[in-house]
Amino acid sequence: MTQNLNKPNSSVARCNRFKLMGFLTLCGAQLCQAAEIKIGVSLSIPPYVIQETNSGIELELLNQALAVKGHTASIQYLPLARTFHELREGKLDGIINIKDGMLDNVFYSNVAITYQNCAISLEDNNFTINNIDDLNNKQVVSFQRASSLLGEEFAKMAKANSGYQEQARQVQQVYMLMKHRADVVVMDKNIFKYYLKQAYLEGKLTEKDLKQQAICHKIFPPTEYKFAFLSEQIRDDFNVGLKQITQDGSLVALQEKYRRLMSFETEAEASTKLTEPKIIKNDSY
Repeated sequence: MTQNLNKPNSSVARCNRFKLMGFLTLCGAQLCQAAEIKIGVSLSIPPYVIQETNSGIELELLNQALAVKGHTASIQYLPLARTFHELREGKLDGIINIKDGMLDNVFYSNVAITYQNCAISLEDNNFTINNIDDLNNKQVVSFQRASSLLGEEFAKMAKANSGYQEQARQVQQVYMLMKHRADVVVMDKNIFKYYLKQAYLEGKLTEKDLKQQAICHKIFPPTEYKFAFLSEQIRDDFNVGLKQITQDGSLVALQEKYRRLMSFETEAEASTKLTEPKIIKNDSY
């Protein structure tokens, strides 16, 4: 019996077909794995979110963590209420700075970022501030909506204290403290440091102003935020990426980058007058 050499062996053909199907499945999985993730961001909060340059600690952390699994982030700047609405409508894939229970039908990441609100005063005033009650009878300037965000005890103080006010532009808090128009400002310590340097670079604070030592009274617990995603897989991918950049030193390098951004080291080196101010006591990143 003569074999037809032009007719492919059926077992070989099946094997090749299965290989092709496996290859296409693998390619499809890889395409699904790498995605552009639309993330809703509601506020520019330097140094965490810097809208003008589409940068900041949180945005870079987000990008680095997602990149571990091949994803990219597309940042959508929207009012807070609209980010919630568009996430529910499926027009966004995720949002940042969320706490457990704020939204239903989403997948919460591990803790992504921690803010540290402080009552910040000037050392020369020699204030004793160990708790919220110590803010009574002081000129206190806080960030917008602080009275509804920092707990019942703080809300009670804010209501009873005729010297309490809130500022929408947090840079104003820095001016008011350093120019002795407020006794205490309540804000995140890194936001304070960022705006302190920006105020100096813009000529709104002098070298003499910067020689004043600010003290961070940590009377508030750290505020931990998570990110929320519509997709469980994307949430898992983000968590994997967050763990990796934490373990491989990328997160430490990112924090150091922004520590340098908020520092006066380069300005001190370039000036014969300005020395590197400590900026704020009781501080750790």
